[in-house]
Amino acid sequence: MLPGPRAGSSAAKGSVIRDDFTIETADWCSERDRDALCAVREQVFVREQNVPPEMETDEDDPRSLHVVARARDGATIGTGRLSPGGQIGRIAVLSGRRGAGVGSALLRVLLEQARARKLPAVHLHAQAEAAGFYEKYGFAASGEDFMEAGIPHRPMLLYLEALPGPPRPPPPVRPQARALNVQTREQLIEATFAVLRDTRHVLRILVYELDPMLLDDSACLVELRRIAISGRGASIRVIAQSIDVAQRQGNRMLDLAQRLPSIIQFRRPVEDVDCEYPSAFLCTDVGGYLFRPIAQRMECVGSTCAPGRAAQFEKLFDQVWERSEPMSELRPLGI
Repeated sequence: MLPGPRAGSSAAKGSVIRDDFTIETADWCSERDRDALCAVREQVFVREQNVPPEMETDEDDPRSLHVVARARDGATIGTGRLSPGGQIGRIAVLSGRRGAGVGSALLRVLLEQARARKLPAVHLHAQAEAAGFYEKYGFAASGEDFMEAGIPHRPMLLYLEALPGPPRPPPPVRPQARALNVQTREQLIEATFAVLRDTRHVLRILVYELDPMLLDDSACLVELRRIAISGRGASIRVIAQSIDVAQRQGNRMLDLAQRLPSIIQFRRPVEDVDCEYPSAFLCTDVGGYLFRPIAQRMECVGSTCAPGRAAQFEKLFDQVWERSEPMSELRPLGI
């Protein structure tokens, strides 16, 4: 149910609507609603304006969106409809309630419904003496006046602006590019953390053997967990020939993988060309990467944001991943 604006509020083009009525949609298939609609229309069109009863209802009624205005006591005091073709019509207000903004409220709601249905325009056949009312809402004559049921009518048209959609979130800020040059294990842990910290949802790691300490660092583990639960699209994939040492010595990343097996996945390369690959790398969805030319050594280079280079590693990773097999020894925990 849609309440009319409070007294003193401004409707379109300065119209004033009081708060002693409400506007709501009506169901033509409901006998109660249909009788209420027809009662108002019969009073206004048939009895007051001498419209033939057979012209007052038509085949569009069952297919149209109907709205009614109701007084505080529930009595129906006004009607209107929007046909599937975008025609507004049957706007009628009982004589005792005219001048109180009921017609304006009915029209406004019908226009809101038309916009919600993404109609590019609406049209109507206004009684010529009421054309000024519709002009206040932006309608313009779209043809010559004509007679209908003995009453001069004017075809009118209004082009609609689409309702604004929800605001788009601002694009994510690209991490600041920082070159990384590593010589020692401590520097490698710091560089790994720097890359993980900017990762949003996707991380790819290819190593010869999972380092039992590198991804078990507390700061790195916090970032790995954040990535894993970052929402839709989260994915951490690891290709390693062996995780034996990490399993023997304990590694909290493996524990996390067992709890989130659909997010953190491990595979082992099986093709000779992949098993003989001498290097190791990781890459992220924001262009961060680290590359160790010799997998068993700490020396590496990288960047917190180098999308072109990271895309090369991602492509290589995906090729190896497709040729690799799941690690059967890393099974989900029964929790």
